[in-house]
Amino acid sequence: MNRQNDEKIKTFVTKSSTPQLAVGIWHNGELYHSNYGYERQTGADVFEIGSVGKIFTATLLAVLVEKELVSLNDKVDKFRPDLPFAKDVTLLQLANHTSGLPNNPFNGVILDGQKAVQNFSYSAYSNFLSGLNKPLKSGQFNYSNIGMALLGNLLADHIGSTYEQAVKNYILDPLGMTDTHVSPSAYDEKRLVIGHSGNGKPVPHFKWDSMEPAGLWRSTTKDMMIFLKAHLGYSGEQWKNLLAKTTLPTINDPKCDYVGLAWMLASGKIVGSFAWHNGQTIGQKSVVVCSRERDTAIVMLSNKAPKLWHNLFSRYSIEQLSFEILKTLTASEKHAMQKA
Repeated sequence: MNRQNDEKIKTFVTKSSTPQLAVGIWHNGELYHSNYGYERQTGADVFEIGSVGKIFTATLLAVLVEKELVSLNDKVDKFRPDLPFAKDVTLLQLANHTSGLPNNPFNGVILDGQKAVQNFSYSAYSNFLSGLNKPLKSGQFNYSNIGMALLGNLLADHIGSTYEQAVKNYILDPLGMTDTHVSPSAYDEKRLVIGHSGNGKPVPHFKWDSMEPAGLWRSTTKDMMIFLKAHLGYSGEQWKNLLAKTTLPTINDPKCDYVGLAWMLASGKIVGSFAWHNGQTIGQKSVVVCSRERDTAIVMLSNKAPKLWHNLFSRYSIEQLSFEILKTLTASEKHAMQKA
């Protein structure tokens, strides 16, 4: 980690009043791990990664496609013919957010989001899906938590497993990611960082029953770095080739440049092409970035959900911070090559 990036992170933590920010960076054979923040919990290293977990769901899809257990073009009616939209949506559309399904499984205006998700149940999930009419604008990008949840649950049911166990069997265990779980009860309570709302108040552990494939995982910077480095080829050619398929563009939409299987894909003049995804729960925020071109991976896990208006300004954005670090690393590398 160079001094410039270290200062960027410290400035972000100060401006955003983040109690704890865990950072992991891999760049050209060098690994950096550190914790920032004004109120770091001793021994606490497990964060809620929110929608970053969607990448696990998409990877599970890629694994099962490779094993010829499912196809990207399979329609939902192959698995759930009872759903009213089942003949109109494919697994690929669930994975790249073009199914036309709404973002969240709620009807009407939600005044208390925390209460809504904490009290959510399997029956609410099932009833919402069964009550949907055929999707509108299928084929266009529309970020959907309910679509990703449906995808993961369909895949798990198809192979006779729970969703969490399917991801463990096919992804986490083979890669050696032993510190990544859905339930907080899988950890010693002292290892779980305490989440904070935008106004800095502590919030309970995130819970959203039946929506696990959309973002209920917990992990550490070390485990997430194992996952990202597998994309860079450090877990063998088989994993590198498989995971490369999840970061191929599947649609081109002005809302988000390109979309792979769950991954958001972008490019810059200096950094070249890279894949990324962010995640947010009621009290935590995360982002991962992966660049094969630059042999670079970045993980940032924060235990504070940003205020709504903070998401609109780059100096408070954990996503922008990670992109700036990627840019700085790349620029420094090019400068060194020019001097040599």
